[in-house]
Amino acid sequence: MDTDRTRGFLVPLIIIWLLAALALVVVNRADIAALDLPDTDDAQRLMQVRDWLGGQAWGDIDQHRMNPPAGANMHWSRLVDLPIAAIIVVTEPVFGRAVAERIAGTAVPLLALLVTMGAAALAAFRLAGRQAAILAAVFIAASGQILSLFKPLRIDHHNWQIAFMLCAVAALCDPRRRFSSGIVAGLATVAALVIGLEMLPHLVVAGAILVLGWCLQPALGRLLAGYGVALVAGSALAFPAFVPPARWWFAACDAFSPVYAAPLVFGGALAAILPQIDVLTTPVRRGIAAILGFASVGIAVLVAFPHCAGGPMAMLDPAFLPVLARISEARSIVSYLGTEPETAIAFGLYPFIGIACAFVMLRRADADSRFGWSLVFGLLATTTWLMFLQLRAATGPNALAAIAAAAVAAMLLPRARAIPSTLPRIGATMLVLVGLTSALPMFAALAAKRIGGSPNTIPATEPLASCTASSTLAPLNGVPKGIIADVFDMGPAILVHTPHSVIAGPYHRNAASIADTVRLWRADDEEAKMIAARYGATYVLGCVGTNDLAAAKKEAPEGLWARLEAGEVPAWLEAVPMPKGSPLRLYRIKG
Repeated sequence: MDTDRTRGFLVPLIIIWLLAALALVVVNRADIAALDLPDTDDAQRLMQVRDWLGGQAWGDIDQHRMNPPAGANMHWSRLVDLPIAAIIVVTEPVFGRAVAERIAGTAVPLLALLVTMGAAALAAFRLAGRQAAILAAVFIAASGQILSLFKPLRIDHHNWQIAFMLCAVAALCDPRRRFSSGIVAGLATVAALVIGLEMLPHLVVAGAILVLGWCLQPALGRLLAGYGVALVAGSALAFPAFVPPARWWFAACDAFSPVYAAPLVFGGALAAILPQIDVLTTPVRRGIAAILGFASVGIAVLVAFPHCAGGPMAMLDPAFLPVLARISEARSIVSYLGTEPETAIAFGLYPFIGIACAFVMLRRADADSRFGWSLVFGLLATTTWLMFLQLRAATGPNALAAIAAAAVAAMLLPRARAIPSTLPRIGATMLVLVGLTSALPMFAALAAKRIGGSPNTIPATEPLASCTASSTLAPLNGVPKGIIADVFDMGPAILVHTPHSVIAGPYHRNAASIADTVRLWRADDEEAKMIAARYGATYVLGCVGTNDLAAAKKEAPEGLWARLEAGEVPAWLEAVPMPKGSPLRLYRIKG
């Protein structure tokens, strides 16, 4: 098999992507028209791009209409802003800003989907051939868990992180072990980490497997050297480009900073140098050199930045912990088993199918594909456990599982089609396709919900979506511009759809303002008024049905929200009429 010729699957890949893109646009056309962004982070991302295009400095990534008067301290990378801004700049002169934002919001996630599908297909092609490549693209496109991150208006960073992680995997699966493939893998690794740290465990494991592979197979030296050179060069270029000068010496645990740039540079240099040392002629010598070298880098990082030893959230303000417990994607999969087992199964089952498939392929691998399958199996086996910490970590293993499952399906489908009898042949084919795609977890999840799930539980996103829809927030444009004491989950949508400022949004670097908004709705008159005054608020805005306000009513039956919902308006507030049927409750602060 000529592993460099992608023409065999490129056309099917484009067709599959176009069909998936068309389906996503059609299904989400109403949200696109209304600019109803799916998530608070998508809204905040749009605000970051708007502010930049409106004149805010490249190095200033804070949100100045949140957490007044200081502004909200953000840590997001400008790298994700680039394609969004580029499309807006190109299309705005023709269509106007409103349409340009919708075009960018639609095109950018679909572009990330194409990269993701292409990377998965290339990895499968290099490991198992053309049919596996096509099936990998189909399996990615058929996964509701994965597509949820790539639908139109999902302009936040998670989809690009998945795309770059798979690009690194596809590059490392090159059976020719080329230096250039190592360069691609290293650059994809740096890009993913510049965007955010969610893929950090996956990329660290991938690098460790590459080093271990070189210890056992010196032929991987060129691949490792290219990877190391790219880590050094990519980090050296990315750090000054995407880290504001004012934060060059700020050792942040939750963003690309010296804490991560330093080990990338020194570890990358070590990876580039080790394969060039002639005396490392045996696996034992290479192993000792690797252990001593990379352990030294790791120890130096821990000594230099001990405050980040606990990971990206090591510096998390304790005030944010109660809020973190309310965020659905930050909960562990285990926590869903008792209340929403269908969610745990839908997101958690496919990675285990992927582990089994990768193990099967590893057992059957030839010399050319053995390292690649070791990489896929090792990544799946070591990162699937992250789901047991946070639900959002499930997307990486789900995407990797599609590669392994596609390879096994490509092996089994010819056998199924070779069955002489029609019905058994169709049944066997369907069994392979259903059993090796995310259809099986979805069917299992539906069964779990029907048998023992929680049919009366309303998903947290439904009331929030109704509260943050552009049509719901439109009446706020009819009152004078001011500062809104808000429900923190509503903050980014209010910024997008109205001219008002807000006290808080769900961002952990601003834990104090979040804690204040949580306390506001549970407070008595005196404390609530004091909290609003601290930020210079001119309005108080609630919305019926949001999780935090439902909890506030239960936890503090004499608190501000419980009394407002009962129709008891304190003397320091004045109700502002909202349209009939609106879930919003807006109050002007007197004086």
